[in-house]
Amino acid sequence: MRKSRQETEETRKRIVKTASETFRKSGIAESGLKELMQGAGLETPGGFYKHFGSKEELVTEAISFSISDVLNWMKASIADKPPEKTVETLVTNYLSPKHRDRVSAGCTFSALGSELRRSDDALGNVTTAGLNNYIALIAKQIKHVPPRLAKKRATAIFSAMVGGLILSRVVNNATLSNAIMKDTREYILDAQGPKKRVK
Repeated sequence: MRKSRQETEETRKRIVKTASETFRKSGIAESGLKELMQGAGLETPGGFYKHFGSKEELVTEAISFSISDVLNWMKASIADKPPEKTVETLVTNYLSPKHRDRVSAGCTFSALGSELRRSDDALGNVTTAGLNNYIALIAKQIKHVPPRLAKKRATAIFSAMVGGLILSRVVNNATLSNAIMKDTREYILDAQGPKKRVK
């Protein structure tokens, strides 16, 4: 029996979601089509080309999905926060044990940064647009300064966030890992000026 268009679309979405999680957890190069298709609940990799022209096409869609997913998470985390708490909330949630430990559901840049630099033009366009969106979200929360300065600060803030999270995952000492995140959080927030911390 032929699958309906809706079933085909649902299968494609499932493959993209599975790939986005697998890539973040295991890396793009280390993730084979067989593993990806089985993770999406499909018995063989043979049906892959019914949905995608190449692995590169899947990679681009999966990275786009993961970037948007985390961006939506960041936006939701500050939806009910007062303006003076939004930057702190973004930084605190990003540099947290929960985010550090959920690699497959976390930030694409901290999980795949070294691999993304070797991307083709299509993936490069997706990651560049995604990065600009993250920076724009943070910049929007920085008040009482000109937009150009807010963007400059947001770029530095997000760069520190990504670097801090990467290093917290690299070390094999829990105390040091937590200290890296704590010190990075405090450094970023202290640079914004003295303010009461989020409880």
